[in-house]
Amino acid sequence: MKAVLVVLLSIMVAVPALAGPPANGTYNSTDIGGTMLPGRYSESYYPAKLSIDNTLNEQSWNGSVLGTQWWWYCPWINAAPALLVNTVNGAGNGIKVWRATYTGGYCWIDGAGPWAGGDASYLANIDTWNAIITETYAAFVEVGTVRNHDATATFVAYPDCMSLSITNAVKLGDTGDGPLPADYPSFWNWIGCFDQGPTGPGEWGDVEGITFTVDGCQTVKTEQSTWGNVKAMYRK
Repeated sequence: MKAVLVVLLSIMVAVPALAGPPANGTYNSTDIGGTMLPGRYSESYYPAKLSIDNTLNEQSWNGSVLGTQWWWYCPWINAAPALLVNTVNGAGNGIKVWRATYTGGYCWIDGAGPWAGGDASYLANIDTWNAIITETYAAFVEVGTVRNHDATATFVAYPDCMSLSITNAVKLGDTGDGPLPADYPSFWNWIGCFDQGPTGPGEWGDVEGITFTVDGCQTVKTEQSTWGNVKAMYRK
C-alpha cells in the first residue's frame, strides 16, 4: 500500500498547471484602489516633443524594480499630432491640448499578475494607441504635462481580449533638464523597435490611474512567450 501511495503522489506532483488565457476582468492600479502596479514611462524624441516617430516605453514599478508585472513598449507617433485646444494668451499663460496617434508596439504582462490564467506570461500586439496630451504654460514656459492614453491590443496566443486606459501619466522631466534617471525606462527607437538605452533626446514620467481590461479571450493556444524570451529578443 505504501508503494502505491508513493507512486500516486509522484504522479500528482508531476502534473503541470493548466495553461490558459489571462482571466477576464477589469484591473486597476493601486493608486486608484486596485491591485495592479502603477508604472513609469519614457518617450524618445525624433527630434522633439510631439514629433512623428517619437516612441513610448512604459513599465510597471514596484518601488525598486521596473517591469516585473507589465511592460508596454515601442508604439510610435505615426502622424503629426493635432492641436485640439489652445488657451495660451498674450502673456503666455494657458493650456494646449494635443491628440497623438501611435502605431506598432507590444504589451507584455506577467502570468502571475492579478489576471493569472495559467501561462507564465502573455504577449500582445498593440492594435491602437491614442494619447491626449495637456500642456500647461506660464509666461510661455511649459510648467506641466499630463497624458491620458487609451489602447487596444491582441494577445499572440489568445485573440481579441485586451484594452488599456491610463488617465494620469505625468511628465517629470526631459533631457533638456538633464540625463534620463537610472530608475526610469530607457528610450526606444521605433526603427526596428530596439532599446537605445539612456541616450536622448526624450522625456520621462510616472504612469498612474491605470484601468486594464481583459474580456472575451478565446482559448485557442499557440505558443507562449516567457519574460526571458521577450528580453532576449531585444538584447543588445
